[in-house]
Amino acid sequence: MAKLKIGVVPYMNAKPFIYGFQEKADKIDIVYGVPSALPQMLENDELDIILMPSIGYFRGAGYKIIPGSSIASNGLVESVKLFIKAPSINKIRTVALDKDSLTSCVLTKIILSKRHSLKPEYITLYDKRKIYNGYADAFLVIGDDAMKVREEGFTILDLGQEWYELVGLPFVYAVWVTKSESQLQGISELLIDAKKYGLKFVNEIADTEAERLKMGKNRCLWYLKESIKYNLGEQEIRGLKSFYDYALEIGEVREGVEIEFYNE
Repeated sequence: MAKLKIGVVPYMNAKPFIYGFQEKADKIDIVYGVPSALPQMLENDELDIILMPSIGYFRGAGYKIIPGSSIASNGLVESVKLFIKAPSINKIRTVALDKDSLTSCVLTKIILSKRHSLKPEYITLYDKRKIYNGYADAFLVIGDDAMKVREEGFTILDLGQEWYELVGLPFVYAVWVTKSESQLQGISELLIDAKKYGLKFVNEIADTEAERLKMGKNRCLWYLKESIKYNLGEQEIRGLKSFYDYALEIGEVREGVEIEFYNE
């Protein structure tokens, strides 16, 4: 039987999903890719399922969401931040968006437009080390890198918190997705069981991630237990629908896209 090929982001927030798979290397291949790369790998049939950026699902076609799990926040997220160099938020004219991101780029546009009445010029941030050079008024940085930026000299918007203050719902950054025609028996149960297993061992994951990222263990543990939410329940689905509505309003997605779940 061919191995199940699972695509995930290389960030700390995805590690509880896949912690238990390390003992199933004979059956499962884990492939790491940044959010902007994974959808194309699924489209090319290089992967069977991916942790897909929410905006990727809404922009794609022929995909279904595997129910039960997501990468989400319900307020402060810590790993999706806008670092502002301008003297005040209303002085932002140019924003450099993390090249690794899809969903958070659109979230940035929603937050600046709907919460702060801004429509700046958007450019791409190719090298995150250059955010200290100040060639834009603000910089979107995501993932582990966002937690490691030296914050002195910046005003910081946590986009998870900004979304919650705008909408009052969780924000869903990524969902498990497969192609509509896939035939993956037991996949929902496999992923939910893996998530439960990983969250049981969150202390061990925090130890490993603290060493990998050269970050304090307590900070990693707080992030994994408090900042990131892993369910995909009614509130998260409402948040996902609200994100689609806002993205449609600012022209980032097409009309008529429905949230469809994969049924085995």
